[in-house]
Amino acid sequence: MIRPIHDNVILVLEPKPSKTASGIALVHLNKDAPRGSRTALVLASGPGYYRESKQRIGDRPYTEPTNTFIKNETRRGDRVVIDETAGQNYHFDVSIPRHNVGHEFQELVGEKGEFRIVRESEIHCIVESEAAAAE
Repeated sequence: MIRPIHDNVILVLEPKPSKTASGIALVHLNKDAPRGSRTALVLASGPGYYRESKQRIGDRPYTEPTNTFIKNETRRGDRVVIDETAGQNYHFDVSIPRHNVGHEFQELVGEKGEFRIVRESEIHCIVESEAAAAE
């Protein structure tokens, strides 16, 4: 499996809906124009990142730097909402066997091996299922 570092998150975008829940067909006039937001599935999430801040000591302004570790909130299997233009798209040739990519990764990214890497700060929210919210 691919392991992201820092606050990077590897996502697989879910397909754009072609119909509404009531059955109305959605027409995408310009398919190349990025608009709105997309839902995606988290394949892997990095551990987090260190934020450096300066600490004030007495009357001396900000002399001691301190590092605070900010842990990522996303986990593998989460459904998230991101902006259409967030992150970078990648294409991974899954037909070539690799020692660090498991069979399950190949099933998730499909034959084309397309996925997106975003910073966790670019994720708008985590979509929780109704069953999890009831508990």
